[in-house]
Amino acid sequence: MVDSSDSQLSNEHVSSSSISPYPKCGFDVDDIENKNSRFKCIFCSLLIQEPIQLIECGHRSCRGCFEARAAVAPDENVTCPYDDCNVKTNISQIMPDKAFKKELDILKVACIHRRDNRCNWEGLLNDYQSHLDEIHMQYICFECNESFSSQAILNKHIRKNCPRIFAACPLAPLCTEEMIRKTDFMHHFFSGRHQETINKFLIGEYHFTESSTQEQHMELDAIDKEFEEKISQQITNLSKTMQIINDKTVEITNDFTSSNKRFSTIVQEISNAHLSLLEKIPIKHSIQPRQVQLQKDIENLQQICTASEYISTDGTLTWRIEHVSEKIADAQSERQTSILSPVFYSSHTGYKMRARLFLFGDGNARRTHVSLFFALMKGEYDAILKWPFQYKVTFCLLDQTGNNRHIIDSFYPDVKSNSFQRPVDEANIASGIPKLFPLSLLLQDDNVYVREDTMYIKIMVALNETPKMLLPFVLTLNPALPNHIQENLIKQEIVRRQQQPATVDNSQPTPMNI
Repeated sequence: MVDSSDSQLSNEHVSSSSISPYPKCGFDVDDIENKNSRFKCIFCSLLIQEPIQLIECGHRSCRGCFEARAAVAPDENVTCPYDDCNVKTNISQIMPDKAFKKELDILKVACIHRRDNRCNWEGLLNDYQSHLDEIHMQYICFECNESFSSQAILNKHIRKNCPRIFAACPLAPLCTEEMIRKTDFMHHFFSGRHQETINKFLIGEYHFTESSTQEQHMELDAIDKEFEEKISQQITNLSKTMQIINDKTVEITNDFTSSNKRFSTIVQEISNAHLSLLEKIPIKHSIQPRQVQLQKDIENLQQICTASEYISTDGTLTWRIEHVSEKIADAQSERQTSILSPVFYSSHTGYKMRARLFLFGDGNARRTHVSLFFALMKGEYDAILKWPFQYKVTFCLLDQTGNNRHIIDSFYPDVKSNSFQRPVDEANIASGIPKLFPLSLLLQDDNVYVREDTMYIKIMVALNETPKMLLPFVLTLNPALPNHIQENLIKQEIVRRQQQPATVDNSQPTPMNI
């Protein structure tokens, strides 16, 4: 839970509209309804504080919200309220979500008090609690626990508006002896019962004692003054509104007169245009079928151009994977166990291929390793290609620190497997490396393969066999270089190594800072 007094204010602000027996431990900020729902606690619907992840279903909540429910739940099992999830999670089956907390810490927020123009602070969620502790004071009504920005506003609330403070009618006991909410006084004053009591008092049918009369006069004087202020304000507002209405009426009248004149002109123009259109309809009917066909051709060409602009056609694919932590959580909870790479080709008229990644592992490797597979897809030129597919496939999990500590693994196709025959369906069954990389290393903070929640995987199909010893060198080449330049650099490196004496160790790549 948040300890500061202003955090209590935020929690009470939300709970005033939805009563709950549990505290709301998240951060309440301005414009919270437009914040991404993935940053909100599944219990209190506020921005998550101390994020934890429920291992069984993968959903996230505040630590305080979960522990408050676990403390009173049978066997400390809490039911997930997200949509129709309803998975029960024990307090021993939660884990801190450090990667998600980093996303929360840099989330831009505005102070909750911006709603009533009391504060214009904006900043990162990581700094929000310090702002609340340092800037905002708390004035609380002990009857209803509502908070206010000043003592004067609190006093006015207690005197007139608190829904939990009751008082007697100024005409009691003749009107009623019941205690009335202060917020209901105006409604009571206009009630038939109260009006009847006033009438009987005015005609002398009711009489008050001297002491009670003085008290009631004081109450009535205060009420009269309040009525006068409200009526005066309403009269002022109505006068302004009437002036605006009068001005608008004059403006509308002038516009209407002008519109009538324009309308006559427009009617004549429409009539002339209609005659002109009637003359052109036969021409339109004659060209319409060709126009429709041309539009379809243009759309098809646009789709082809758009698709080809981003498709690799040299047998290599550098796959950029964003939102890695979210995709791992989806794979862990089995909402989406795998993701597919973009399609790529061995050439413009070559094999059509794609990769399939299991971030939480597949089969026997589930929960222990990252699994990566390669799949052949049904292509337009399959009839003229050589089958079965028999080219070596190399997977590279790229080091993003520049130290070239890439994870590299390769496999040769099993030419007897259906996975590498000519595709009959949309895609063959994927085949590859179930244990590409230990999952425990990928989940570590600050690992070299995930930066800014993004990872890169390079897939290379060896159409021209590249010696295994050259793979580290190939991965040092700048990916921004065109393919033909990279191929020339590889050829130069092969020649250079062949010219070196046999005693020289050629296993280390020559760094290329081009």
